[in-house]
Amino acid sequence: MCGKDRQEIRKYLRLYLILETSMLKLPLKNFLEEVIDGGITAIQIRDKNKSINERYYNAKTLLSAVKGHDILTVINDRLDLALALGVKNVHLGGKDIPLDVARERFPEICYGYSCNNLEDLKIAEESRADYIGVGPAFYTNTKDDLRTVIGPEGILNLVEMTDMPAVAIGGINLNNVEVFSKTKVAGVAVSSAICASGEPKRVVREFLDILNG
Repeated sequence: MCGKDRQEIRKYLRLYLILETSMLKLPLKNFLEEVIDGGITAIQIRDKNKSINERYYNAKTLLSAVKGHDILTVINDRLDLALALGVKNVHLGGKDIPLDVARERFPEICYGYSCNNLEDLKIAEESRADYIGVGPAFYTNTKDDLRTVIGPEGILNLVEMTDMPAVAIGGINLNNVEVFSKTKVAGVAVSSAICASGEPKRVVREFLDILNG
């Protein structure tokens, strides 16, 4: 296992940044300094449209930025990249290496798993995911392979069926995030609302004010 129990993992899911560096209006280093100062609790490097080489070096910049901070750092999709970087947290989905195979081969890694329906939830439970990302909550154009939008109600229904820590994801912004405050979800995953902002520190703080209000 990754050395963290589920209750400990929950606290890191409060505001989970999905990093797409192509959206940034600031240099990556400056952007990371701002979101860290703002209080971000987790950062996943996705960079869907970047080469593995580019993802590797962006992830190196991320690891340098979070050093000394209590922030969950996650690699999306690529277990091989996480192993090369020495990162102990990987987020997988249905199109990636099967979760049960990854868990059996590399049990020291902490695994998140994307869930859209009951079948996904069953895979996550049986393969002992450490946490789940549930959605999409709303339509988003940050993913080309967007799955069926299940909405906040669909997310909360799935989350009620499990004890795994869960983060809501998909099209979440400052105008709609309040629907997830004071619910069973541990937090929300956000991409464009933070990445595309010219003031990421302020936006992170506004998200946390709403979620913790």
